[in-house]
Amino acid sequence: MRRWNDRMLKTKMFIAFSVVSLFIVGITCSIFYYKNTSDIQHQTFSLSNIISKQFSEMIDLYMRSVEELSLAISIDPSIQNILFDFYKTSDPVGKEAVGYKLNPILFNFSYPKTYVQSISIYSLDKHLYQYSKLVEPKPRELLPEERLKEFSGSLNREPFALLPSAEVHTDKEGSPERVVSFVRKITKIPTQTIIGFVSIQINVNAFNMVLANATANELESTMHVLIVADEGRIIYENGSSAGEGARFDTRVFEHAGSEGELRWKDTDYLYTFVRSSYTGWHTVILIPKHVLLLKQKRIQDIVLLVGILTMLSIAAVSYLLSHQITLPLNKLMRHMSRVELGDFSHRMEYAGRNEIGKLSRMYNHMLGSISRLIHEVYESKLAEKNAQLSALHAQINPHFLYNTLNIMKSISRLRGIEEVAEISESLAGLFQYSMKNLHQPVTLREEIEHIDNYFKIQQHRFGSRILLHCDIPPELLEASVLKLTVQPLVENAVNHGLRRVKAGGRITIRAAQAEGVLTLTVQDNGEGIADKEKARLEEALRKANPLNHYDEVSHGIGLLNIRQRIQLYYGKDYGLNIYSQPGEGTSVSLVVPLAVKIQSAKEAAL
Repeated sequence: MRRWNDRMLKTKMFIAFSVVSLFIVGITCSIFYYKNTSDIQHQTFSLSNIISKQFSEMIDLYMRSVEELSLAISIDPSIQNILFDFYKTSDPVGKEAVGYKLNPILFNFSYPKTYVQSISIYSLDKHLYQYSKLVEPKPRELLPEERLKEFSGSLNREPFALLPSAEVHTDKEGSPERVVSFVRKITKIPTQTIIGFVSIQINVNAFNMVLANATANELESTMHVLIVADEGRIIYENGSSAGEGARFDTRVFEHAGSEGELRWKDTDYLYTFVRSSYTGWHTVILIPKHVLLLKQKRIQDIVLLVGILTMLSIAAVSYLLSHQITLPLNKLMRHMSRVELGDFSHRMEYAGRNEIGKLSRMYNHMLGSISRLIHEVYESKLAEKNAQLSALHAQINPHFLYNTLNIMKSISRLRGIEEVAEISESLAGLFQYSMKNLHQPVTLREEIEHIDNYFKIQQHRFGSRILLHCDIPPELLEASVLKLTVQPLVENAVNHGLRRVKAGGRITIRAAQAEGVLTLTVQDNGEGIADKEKARLEEALRKANPLNHYDEVSHGIGLLNIRQRIQLYYGKDYGLNIYSQPGEGTSVSLVVPLAVKIQSAKEAAL
């Protein structure tokens, strides 16, 4: 059994160390993991915001250069003169011949600009003249009426317009490329009347070069960059060709923030966006969440590996530490078990200079002290207890005896022999009760009879000014109480509570029991105890003990003695309780264990 207990102690210490260490390591690793993953996400958003702003600003610069090119074309004197000649000719063949004069001029404008796919001139009568860098350009055709209306509507209040992107073919077998049309009015100088439109088609693949200058190499291969119009049409998407009807969820742009999470094309992304005040386009950066999850997975693996290694190290240290602690403790427990059986001869041998060694030396000194003092201290305490009981008894009676003799002297002079005889008879009963077996409990009935003898004497002193009333259930009259524990309470009520009462003084003795506890209460309707004196008396009752008398109260010595006798006999859970208000009387409750005293025939005869 002892070995089992030893193992239990070691196991408990090991488990306690391990659990605490696991908790600390777990909290530390969790904080580290979540802090780092949060930092990664925050850094990703920050970098994505920077890229989107840079890319949007570079696109704006790009489109501003296109605007400058369109302005140069619209105010070019040669183009204006050709358009004047075009409107003067009514012959279709003549118009076509005039149109051919535009080709070399448009060539000069488009050739240095690699991003220009084609330049078109539209007349007000729906004719189209176009220069294109395509291998097989589309043939010139009349401008549809709806196209002309679209231009007029777009340029009604703005100097230029950006039309939605469209697909064009570079050759017969090649895949289509997306272009954006930049349209501007051509106005007659100086009248500013509209004489045509110029449309510059820009290949959106040229945006790849802009993106390469704006992005970091780490994200370039994983992120998606979109340029989205207000209506949701995707103008540009890196890494793939957006279809003619490709759309983006514009509800993202309605959110309060410019960053967050979304699901697009069955993939989860972190997004940021910025809107250009110049083009009205939204530059959207999408970072796949699985890229972040890979980084988080690497951090998680590192944290897990560090946590496991830390826990293994802590477990080993905890085991060794618990073993080093429990080994001398187990030895000490074996020695203490012998002491428990009464063998004080064994001593603890431990050469260490740590706390266990100090404990072992203190244990050895303690055994020596116990062996030396066990008889003298224990026996002296028993003798002291009996002496205290005797001293308490001697302390209770002299004051009362002195008062009684004064009463007898006064009455013998004033009223004669019969009354003195009555007082002497009561006094004899008091002496007989007080001097016999003080340390033995008596019945409550005997204590009440003793109080009756005492009160007969006091009534000769006070007459009808005070009355005594007992409210005690018959079954409690045989309850066991210590001698002279209730009578001093009545004496206190007479001498202190009712000393100034002229008439109507009343003392009531009550008895009640609950849960094995007997409560005896002595209550008077006298002047009560002042708050200051009551506080001192309660302090005295709380601090006083048989070896330390409390002398800071002017009266109440009898209460202190009664409390000490009760606690010496029954224990510290029992004693006295005082309830008093100035002018409303005092109530003192005596609390003792409930026990019924069975008298022998010899005691009954006495």
